[in-house]
Amino acid sequence: MMKGITALLFILFCSLVPIIAESQQPASPAPLAKQSLPKEAMGGKYRVQIMEAMPEQLEEMQKAANEFSAKYRQNAYIVSGGKTIQLQTGDYPDKKFAKLRQQQVQRDYKKTKIVKALNESILAFTKYEKPRPGKIIPSPGPPVKQETQYKTEAAQEIPHADFEQWKAPEYLAANTAQNEDYLTAEEKQVYYYLNLARMNPKLFADTYLGNIKDSKDSYESSLYKELQQLKPLSVLKPDRALFESAQCHAVESGKSGYVGHDRVKCKQHFMGECCHYGESGPLEIVTLLLIDHNVPSLGHRKICLGNYTQLGVAIRPHKAYGKNAVLDFE
Repeated sequence: MMKGITALLFILFCSLVPIIAESQQPASPAPLAKQSLPKEAMGGKYRVQIMEAMPEQLEEMQKAANEFSAKYRQNAYIVSGGKTIQLQTGDYPDKKFAKLRQQQVQRDYKKTKIVKALNESILAFTKYEKPRPGKIIPSPGPPVKQETQYKTEAAQEIPHADFEQWKAPEYLAANTAQNEDYLTAEEKQVYYYLNLARMNPKLFADTYLGNIKDSKDSYESSLYKELQQLKPLSVLKPDRALFESAQCHAVESGKSGYVGHDRVKCKQHFMGECCHYGESGPLEIVTLLLIDHNVPSLGHRKICLGNYTQLGVAIRPHKAYGKNAVLDFE
């Protein structure tokens, strides 16, 4: 976190003036009308609350919202909470997605909590504007269908290591898809993060999953323990045929709003398949599949950490959930 944000957090949490009399407090701005909010807000049930301050610190809070949105690539909202205002982020249809984001931002914001999304109380918002789509140049090989021209938000082509431990030269081998020009930047990062988990399971748990170490959730705690004991696995390399299999299913499911593995027109070409639905980034996709909430068989986890060597990843729009990711293994 930049020094400016650290200083702002100190001001917001440690230097708030006490309320002397109710009449002395400045009036909060009127909440925004619903129709002026981003469309994502209309479908969200939960948000992650980042910080809290007094109404007179609205301008400082707005700066914090802008910086948060730029760093985490997510909408940020300033919400009226009676005598205080709160900075909240995200528009999640399910608590498990909000919880994962909470775990990620807690590295920078310690006092976070999951709250219900109340649009009637929003005073201001910062909408994360995704960069314009780029054009994908097909690589030599079979013709690429028109649907592959879809480009997700511009992520870094070569993911950076979020922790010092991952900057060791040997972990560059995790980025197996970096030269596959038929994949989007997001799809390449799915290979990267999943390969990190396979190359050094214990380190992946200690860094990216440190917040679930003592979780009371059985799925989270079992994953952490499993990764602590799991021996390194081979990296997954991209395969064009598996990608086309995953892409076909992701496009077909996305257009109809379907959730599941059954295919209508798409041919089945894989030995193991994982599907994820929702507005999640590459790291969230990998982490949620590994946690595998409410799947007693832990089928997605077993596939992601299974004895496979090749992978096809496709992330496409989804009618009901915004995006869907299909991972086909062999």
